[in-house]
Amino acid sequence: MGISAWLRGNVGAMIISWFLFAISGSLTMPYLSKYLHLLGASEVEIGVVRSLGALAVMLTILPGGVLTDVIGRKRSIIVGTWGIAVVQFLYAVVTDWRQFAVVYVVDWALHFYQPALTAILLDSLPPEKRGAGMMLTSVLPQVPWLILPPVGGYLLDHFGLWGMRLSFIISGIISVTVAVLRMKALQETISVKPVPREQLVREIINAYMFWRGLNGMPRFVLYVTLLGAVQSFSSVAMQTFGVLYATTAVGVDNTAWGIIQSAATAVGIVFGLVLTPVIDKAPRTTALFSGLLLIAVGYFLVSAWASAVALTTAAIILGIGAEVAMSIRRAIVGDYITPENRGRVMGLTLALEYIGSILGGVIVGYVYSVSPRLSFAVSGFLIALWAAPLVKTVLRGL
Repeated sequence: MGISAWLRGNVGAMIISWFLFAISGSLTMPYLSKYLHLLGASEVEIGVVRSLGALAVMLTILPGGVLTDVIGRKRSIIVGTWGIAVVQFLYAVVTDWRQFAVVYVVDWALHFYQPALTAILLDSLPPEKRGAGMMLTSVLPQVPWLILPPVGGYLLDHFGLWGMRLSFIISGIISVTVAVLRMKALQETISVKPVPREQLVREIINAYMFWRGLNGMPRFVLYVTLLGAVQSFSSVAMQTFGVLYATTAVGVDNTAWGIIQSAATAVGIVFGLVLTPVIDKAPRTTALFSGLLLIAVGYFLVSAWASAVALTTAAIILGIGAEVAMSIRRAIVGDYITPENRGRVMGLTLALEYIGSILGGVIVGYVYSVSPRLSFAVSGFLIALWAAPLVKTVLRGL
């Protein structure tokens, strides 16, 4: 199945819109912590801001999982995308880290539609292509990360705060384009039936008791769901503090950090394209274990060796491992959960991932303020610990 065949219908619309979002994200996301630092935030405060954003999206993503099954995938996606487009312009005008924190919380609260994004993809992919489809929709939109992170770093190095403000203005313009594209191109994948208001309110209230959804889950899906929280906890070390570690402990500038991000993306894209045709042929357990092993090795490498070479190598390894692990975790949901319940299950899955981010923002932020290397070592240890139950199954399949 050629790439052109994937660029059709809902899958194609999502790939293109995520590609456009990646243009804006690759300018701004690698430097959010640096932006916060320039606005006056300490390492601990940066971690708290990360936690507040994760808490905001968790509180909205739970009813979001219900809404995607009740009001439809497309409507949820359109409302959230327009909200995020507006918020990008607000980032450009904040004057201190507390104002940034408020905008950041609003931004992440508007990500309530994430279950709808995954659900509409799973609905639109044939069962035998789910792993490949999830991998491809993760890999192709990353192409802008090959070029633009150094551009964002250059703007920050030479223009400081105004460089970041310009990047967010560009992000806002692109986000508006994405909102229009999704309005015109996406097609609903489920029959939306009117639901009495009382029933809807009851389902939303029940959604906040998300732990109930864990009961009756297939054992492997339960493991994968809880693994998402652990992976999110661990990812805080690199995603939030990677730029600070690079520019302080390692001693590279923001432009160099952007180059590292681009190099990691380049290798990740190549591996993703190679793995896309074959990932569904490998046992899910083996593929998942491989991804987790790469993540653990990446974190241990950063903690053991503070150098540009180690940081670049670790970023590459982490990127590949994370893409494989996430793609397989999402595919497993598609394998085990029926279409009418995927929105709710994805809401539960994402909620647990954000709980991991909430705890990670506070705990990893504190550990990083004490010892940057220790924060990476702790992250690697947690991933290795949670990958251990898969070893027996993997060895049995060899």
